[in-house]
Amino acid sequence: MQLIDSHCHLDFSEFESDLSSVINRAKLQGVTSFIIPGVSSKRWGKQLKLAQAFDNVYCAVGIHPWFLDTQVSDANISDSKVSDQKTLIDLTQLESLLQSKSVIAVGECGLDATIDNMPLQQQVFMAQVELANRFNKPLIIHHRKTHHLIQQCFKQLKPEFGGVIHAFSGNVNDAQKYIDLGFKLGIGGGITYERASKTRASVLNVGLSNILLETDSPDMPLFGQQGKRNEPQNILKVAEAVAELFSCSVEEVAEITSANTKEVFGI
Repeated sequence: MQLIDSHCHLDFSEFESDLSSVINRAKLQGVTSFIIPGVSSKRWGKQLKLAQAFDNVYCAVGIHPWFLDTQVSDANISDSKVSDQKTLIDLTQLESLLQSKSVIAVGECGLDATIDNMPLQQQVFMAQVELANRFNKPLIIHHRKTHHLIQQCFKQLKPEFGGVIHAFSGNVNDAQKYIDLGFKLGIGGGITYERASKTRASVLNVGLSNILLETDSPDMPLFGQQGKRNEPQNILKVAEAVAELFSCSVEEVAEITSANTKEVFGI
């Protein structure tokens, strides 16, 4: 059985002391590949080093909305172009890295309504969609109460190579709009919570052919493990929850979702 963790932050400090053991534990559970999404230019170099140091570890590079400079005022933001100098430098570096075969996607990028800098978020997000299109890369999308805003951006600039909607939580209509644009849904530990009934209904509606498995390690723990460090080995528990939802075998979930991940990222 082959499982792929399509979203795990192995570059985070929580894994500095025992990363090799974390990867080995995951492999014992059938995890064969790992994708590390980028969140900040400060971490891109470490991600690339990890991808070189470990077999079947891949990386994406992107600017996560949480890591934007929130001190930039609206007065310094033009209507459609990024003007913040630090962000411009990061985007230039991002463009350079996307020319490397070591980078398989753009992201984690997106929009987050809990942060009070939406004009800057939208501009940086659109810039990353443009880069993904230019370099033939899929996108890894972060969302929080922003499905409608992301769809507005996609109407202005259509993503040409799809990608994954990380930690998808939304209704069937939201899910189908993304799928129609070539995206698949990232499903992780959140699906194990009772409150995730809407997401489970969406997943059932779109079918196994439209989902990827992820842990978001060290975050997004399984139900019952709140407060504990999440690890890629827990992707098996996510697969089991999905199998229960579809009344099928874990092996079928693993086979289909791994094939989906390979298709999206070209690995």
